[in-house]
Amino acid sequence: MSRRISAIDIGSNAIRMIVAETSQHEPRIRVIKKYRAALRLGHDVFTKGKIGPETLEAAKATLGHYAEVNKELKVSACRAVATSASREAKNKSEFVELILKGTGIKIEIISGTEEGRLIHLAVQKEFELNGKKSMLIDIGGGSVEVSFSIGNRMKSTKSFPLGTVRILESLQKRKLNESHLNVILGEYLDELGRHLHENSDVDKPNFAIGTGGNIECLGDLKVQLLGKSPKSYISLSDLDSIVQILRKYKIKERIEILNLRPDRADVIVPAAMLVQTILRQAEVEKLLIPKVGLRDGILWSMIN
Repeated sequence: MSRRISAIDIGSNAIRMIVAETSQHEPRIRVIKKYRAALRLGHDVFTKGKIGPETLEAAKATLGHYAEVNKELKVSACRAVATSASREAKNKSEFVELILKGTGIKIEIISGTEEGRLIHLAVQKEFELNGKKSMLIDIGGGSVEVSFSIGNRMKSTKSFPLGTVRILESLQKRKLNESHLNVILGEYLDELGRHLHENSDVDKPNFAIGTGGNIECLGDLKVQLLGKSPKSYISLSDLDSIVQILRKYKIKERIEILNLRPDRADVIVPAAMLVQTILRQAEVEKLLIPKVGLRDGILWSMIN
């Protein structure tokens, strides 16, 4: 007998939902539909410390729509988690209460460690990790999670306040532009480098695995800009070429010429440079892109 479940990821740059069918007899997930609403909670939180009234109402409308979808598709269980921006919002309790009263959806605000664990859960269902050492990189709007695993066991995970939306807000606050990205990244290099070297010097990863919408977009851009396939992995040299090309385009041109969404066009270069930095520091040349992420991990957590 099968049942339908859904997972909601309330991130700093968007609110996403995935609806899937699962079977009691075998551990599998069949995706029915995916949804995404471009709602930048991180803009409010990283500039003012809390989610503003307009954004609260927009989030309530989005999650109200998702609640209706759950009813229409006869979803029996839904798990909603919120990450970096919600963790830091001074009015997070008000946010959780507003959504529960307005939509019936109960939000869990999870830690960066739990976020890393759920992403690792999604990845190990997609890849055969037995006997392999891997590094997982998840680029979000508010934070980046870097985890290390040996086989299916997660050895270490750490969350850094280096998400793409947060980096943009930091540049704007200092009246800097995209050409100054190395200044922002450099401020976190010691802490990030320490985590990478502590975990990769002894157990050097065989490869890295990247999750998040920006990393998936980089796989698409490898095909579009470099004429290379497949988009399921990207090398460090591919990434270097993509960054060089992207930096020649203004944000408006990335939207009009490269057909990037507006909320992707402004964060794609910070995301790419962040991945570059992590791969170089860990001395890893190849990044696999499984096209799974936090939402998938939430679904598996509900089955497990």
